[in-house]
Amino acid sequence: MIANYIFLILFSVFLLLCIYSFRRFTYWKDRGVPYDKPNLFFGNLGFIMRRSFWDYCYELKSRHPREYVGIFLGWQPAMMVQTSELARNILNNDFEYFQDRSLYSNATDPIGSLNLFTVKNPIWKNMRHELSPMFTAMRLKMITELMNVNAKELVLKIKRDFVDKKELVDLKELFSMYTSDTVAYSVFGIRVSVLNNENSPLWYITSHMVKWTFWRGLEFTLIFLMPAIAAILKLNFFSKPATEYVKKLFSNVVDERKKVKNATYKDLVSHLLQLKENVKLPADAGSQLAEDIMIAQAAVFILGSVETSSATLAYCLHELAYHPEEQEKLYNVIAQAVNEKGNEVLEYNDLLELKYLTACINETLRKHTPVPHLDRRCQKEYKLNDKVTIEKGLPVFINVLAIHYNEKYYPEPEQWRPERFSTVNEGDNLNYNFLPFGEGPRFCIGKRYGMMQVRAALAQIVLKYRVEPAVPYSVQTDPYAVMLAPKNLSVKFISR
Repeated sequence: MIANYIFLILFSVFLLLCIYSFRRFTYWKDRGVPYDKPNLFFGNLGFIMRRSFWDYCYELKSRHPREYVGIFLGWQPAMMVQTSELARNILNNDFEYFQDRSLYSNATDPIGSLNLFTVKNPIWKNMRHELSPMFTAMRLKMITELMNVNAKELVLKIKRDFVDKKELVDLKELFSMYTSDTVAYSVFGIRVSVLNNENSPLWYITSHMVKWTFWRGLEFTLIFLMPAIAAILKLNFFSKPATEYVKKLFSNVVDERKKVKNATYKDLVSHLLQLKENVKLPADAGSQLAEDIMIAQAAVFILGSVETSSATLAYCLHELAYHPEEQEKLYNVIAQAVNEKGNEVLEYNDLLELKYLTACINETLRKHTPVPHLDRRCQKEYKLNDKVTIEKGLPVFINVLAIHYNEKYYPEPEQWRPERFSTVNEGDNLNYNFLPFGEGPRFCIGKRYGMMQVRAALAQIVLKYRVEPAVPYSVQTDPYAVMLAPKNLSVKFISR
């Protein structure tokens, strides 16, 4: 008898969920909007933890080759736009409707909710104003000097471990070490080298932030794509060990700075301290809020610069290994610049002048875009066109891959062709057809830093080594990663 009651209750709950799902999943049909067919309960996210969201965005553009398509993040309807024209409107022209991101941010997790990536207005606007001067040309020139030091150590590690010992290299891990050392040096002023097998506090933090285990990947997926569930579970943007470690690390660095008077530093600590003093906060905000905002920027900078730059470097070397003519052309360009300068290490302006180097990086960012979508939340009712109105509160995504693989702008988009960008000026978004860093008021503030970080490493590697394929051309993406992350990507390094 009890078993029958339990069965009846469970069946009733299941039936109610089915009815609720059916009603939710008619949202786009009722509005005459083409949509991706959802699955029961998970909507269009039934693939999570088996395939990456990058793969979903890539496949969606082929299943629905149109301007926009409705999707379901669980039971939550969302709009996915897929053209540069609509991207321009959402990211820039009509920014007043889409000022905040749609991802979850927890007020009890200040480091996760107060960084420039997640923070909402009005704090975002004031914070952006204070942070914008962080990456001026003068400051980047100084930071490039620090990057070049780490790039030298990267080249030596390649020789030591992957040329002399002939070990198989995991490119993603190798370049995560490089970017971790670079952030330690250029942001915190800490001179340690995990590339030289030294204990690095940044490598400890990075491992907790971007090591995509099943559970960490699931947490990030819920935070980015299913914020309602993330809110119920009270998830944190950064793991607690990483958060506490960043706080302790930054506090120690600041304490050391106070002991030295009138010193000049090339790193970004001083600018973050200025942010703490100058950022405009609500009248009822306490002093702890300013402290949290400062540390939050350091934390998100670690995540953004380490993860995206390491993936871009890995994919770029992989493409060069399979394109020997382009690799040789790049080598000749770098070698000529080195001969003209009389120095093996190219400085900031030298690297900027290497148009073909930038073209190789940009083409890698187009084909292997680190973040496949840009997310916003509609803040007031918005008329997309004469037929479709987006309701307040609805998540709106931009499928960057649909734009980057549009044959109208990029013929044979599956091919890696640096020449596409050979005449493109620095910072040109090609009429919103090139969006690896986003665009509009909320574009990635670390864009110039990230590009220079990749340039510095790539220039020294290509100058010293020829690379050949070590794995098949088609590489599987990590299903646990929210951003693009290759699995087991490798090349063979041959000394020149």
